[in-house]
Amino acid sequence: MQELIKALIKAKSEFNPIQKDGTNPHYKRKYATLDAVLDAVTPALGKHGLVIIQTTEIFEGKTVLRTHIFHESGESITSTYPLPEVADSQKFGAALTYARRYAVCAILSVTADEDNDAEDATTPQKPEQPQNNIRPRKDNQQPRVQAPKQAVTPPSISPKDLRVKEIRTLLNYPLDLVKEWLHSRNVTSPSELDSLQIDELVKTMCLAWAGNKFGHLNHAVNSYQKHVVDAVARGVDETRAINDWMEGALAQLPELN
Repeated sequence: MQELIKALIKAKSEFNPIQKDGTNPHYKRKYATLDAVLDAVTPALGKHGLVIIQTTEIFEGKTVLRTHIFHESGESITSTYPLPEVADSQKFGAALTYARRYAVCAILSVTADEDNDAEDATTPQKPEQPQNNIRPRKDNQQPRVQAPKQAVTPPSISPKDLRVKEIRTLLNYPLDLVKEWLHSRNVTSPSELDSLQIDELVKTMCLAWAGNKFGHLNHAVNSYQKHVVDAVARGVDETRAINDWMEGALAQLPELN
């Protein structure tokens, strides 16, 4: 894979700036559309004999997105991204477009979004600053002391929400895709899911990260089962198991000599 990697390194140095031409109407946040990402990277990729091709297929009864980078030498890299199960064709189309953009950015290691953390509902609130509750005197009047305002305690986060947040952050998995997944289950929060559904969501996020780290999706699934699921069953902390699994997968990637 050396020829492909050499060409990709050269192409990445020549990518055009990615224009954030879209706006999330809910969060008022700018992002780059799929077209903007492709416009920024395609010329440099083509110049160095590279092309990106994306396809969908049914794998083990589920629809997955395959993202391929082909080099003129015949070498290639492929990532696999599991798509959400959405019955509504319009919503599926939107989810597919989002997944295509995410997959292209991931396989090329480019960024198309502003920081998502600011919109996470679990961000701790800043404590209120103490206020001077004494009103100024007028003439010979005694100062009047107002009753202090009662501090507002932020709602506690549920263990299920916290579990998904920590793993999503570790994997750098887009918050919008989590919301799409939850929406496909007719819920708005991980706290509304049962334990098996949470396990399924965690697996979806992990396999999305592993898409271009293993030669085949089956290898990623087997590795996840062995190093994460089985490790957790033995009593290993889940976040620690996922982190170790990620480090092990990255350590086995072919290096450019």
